Amino acid sequence: MAFGERRICYNNFAGHLLNSYNPNLLYPSLEGTWSESDWNNWIRMISSFGFNIYEFWLEPFFFCREGISSETGKYFINTMNTVCRIAHDNGIKVEMIVALATSGAKWETLCPNDKNDCDEIRYLWNTWTQLLPELDIVGIFPGDPGGCAANGCTAETYIDKSIEICAIIKKNIPRAEIEFHTWGPPFFGWGIIENPPGREKEFVQECQTSAWKFSKERMEKSMNYLLKKLPYFPSGTAVAINMGFTPDGIPDGEKNAIPWAREIAKTNPILTWDFSLTEGENAILPHYRFKRLFDQRRAERYAAPYCGGICFTMTPKLNQLSLYESALSFLKPDADYDQAAQNFYEKLFGPDGRKIVSYLPLFEVVPDWGNYARPIYEQSNFHQSMCELTDLLHLLKGHEREIHFIPSAVQYREELLWFAEWFAQISSPTPDYDALAKQYWRKVYAIYDKIPKHVDPRPEAATKRLVNFFRSGGKV
Repeated sequence: MAFGERRICYNNFAGHLLNSYNPNLLYPSLEGTWSESDWNNWIRMISSFGFNIYEFWLEPFFFCREGISSETGKYFINTMNTVCRIAHDNGIKVEMIVALATSGAKWETLCPNDKNDCDEIRYLWNTWTQLLPELDIVGIFPGDPGGCAANGCTAETYIDKSIEICAIIKKNIPRAEIEFHTWGPPFFGWGIIENPPGREKEFVQECQTSAWKFSKERMEKSMNYLLKKLPYFPSGTAVAINMGFTPDGIPDGEKNAIPWAREIAKTNPILTWDFSLTEGENAILPHYRFKRLFDQRRAERYAAPYCGGICFTMTPKLNQLSLYESALSFLKPDADYDQAAQNFYEKLFGPDGRKIVSYLPLFEVVPDWGNYARPIYEQSNFHQSMCELTDLLHLLKGHEREIHFIPSAVQYREELLWFAEWFAQISSPTPDYDALAKQYWRKVYAIYDKIPKHVDPRPEAATKRLVNFFRSGGKV
């Protein structure tokens, strides 16, 4: 495969990432569900951007018996089969990725070395690949959450059990392609996650960082085992491996994964899985991280024969520009991303829309995963710029153009305006931080006031970090 041939738009709508800009598939009686028309517009939009694969995560919420038999599960199954049909009508493949052994709303990890758990894992994989027969690609990843360290499980266990699951996938969907994901230093949590005794199966948030521990010896053992076992995967299995064994794919020192990627590419297609290039999984705001995005693509192009990778979003109705630039970074890694962004807004709002671009990098003032080029925060200048952006967005009212877009260009301008006004308020000389925190929560995360408390309270932490950045005068 040529560089950038596999351009994957990965939309993660999991329970810890629900928000006003993400499709709500977990609680269909609440706000945020998408109609068939919404899905059609979404697929047509990402197709127009240049993507050829739509990817979703089968959240552990559904990867359990209740998730299959419940009314919500039936709604999800029907929706994703409809999405497959819409995607195929528009020349887009659909990929489902699933953590090998993470199950249920509480994100419990089943142990493949426990017979009962192993039987359950096989049952769930078998059932889901029968329920979604139109999938084009099925990806197996180690988990996040997930990764078992009980009963002698290791990174090698993850590889061996993945091979077994591949046989189930190919039995039920013979034409399906397989992706094997390395996510996290080999391989996220398997054999090393440090859950408290007696709680080995539970998702324990404070223990998740232990899954990222790096050991050169462990890495070499795991990767050599993967090379040995690759011939046992179905022919053509793609391997997702970044340039580095780090959260951001940075090939530093012993964490350099490039030699391993090159070796794998001798027999199997390789692709990247970097979440943080576009958004990460924390602050919800209009993102503009394109220098690093294009630098990374050019580095990937020369590092190893990558055939593509994921472009991540948890805000498909807000960060469409990030998706557009992400697809472009695979198609034209040497493109001028600022010029591309200006062209993007001209298509939406006419020539004056190009002026929006100069303000967007200011939103990245907030420290976050994957954001390494943030501008220095100076209150008065920042406030003035956000007021200017607010005025510009008001002036663009009535200039919206209808293109393949979700939501409409009218709604999208209103969303940008809300963020410009909110950032202008919170950077004003005397903001009411508590009131603005509540306003942000109601706008972005209101659904969490109506559902059970999630095991990963990320929205609360993200809101607090965002507001506290301004409360502290921009101190990290």
